Amino acid sequence: MAFTKRLVIHFNDIQQNPPPLCYAEPEDASKSMVHWLGWIDGPENSPYAGGRFRLTIDFPAEFPFQPPEIRFITPVFHPNISMTGEICLDILHSQWSPALTIRGLLISLCSLLTDPNPEHGLNKDALKLYRTDQETFNKTAKDWTRKYAIVNSK
Repeated sequence: MAFTKRLVIHFNDIQQNPPPLCYAEPEDASKSMVHWLGWIDGPENSPYAGGRFRLTIDFPAEFPFQPPEIRFITPVFHPNISMTGEICLDILHSQWSPALTIRGLLISLCSLLTDPNPEHGLNKDALKLYRTDQETFNKTAKDWTRKYAIVNSK
């Protein structure tokens, strides 16, 4: 019960104070609060601008003492995001704290898009380009954004 209440508090926080460029909510709150869907809008002045990158958030029973599992379901060409959507971000692993909010995690993911960590990578091709050829990296990331993440305005 306390677990579900905590998730409701996180959801209410997002509802009352929406984070910029991102959002998440339970997929079906009437059935379960542990599986959420969300998105990150690509920040302006980045190769991800104009894209909407969808993600899943799954909360373990040990939350908040264990971090949620967050994965991108939209392909993203990024050094810290694997081809399967895994995310290399310290606060999702070794630097997790029960004090972190889902709203704060979403904001951190937005920041990761514009500020990759070149010290650790899950996508070796993206990491190599990011380190050695920014122009080609940006072009490839823009191409992937156009191909996989552009929101249709129909």
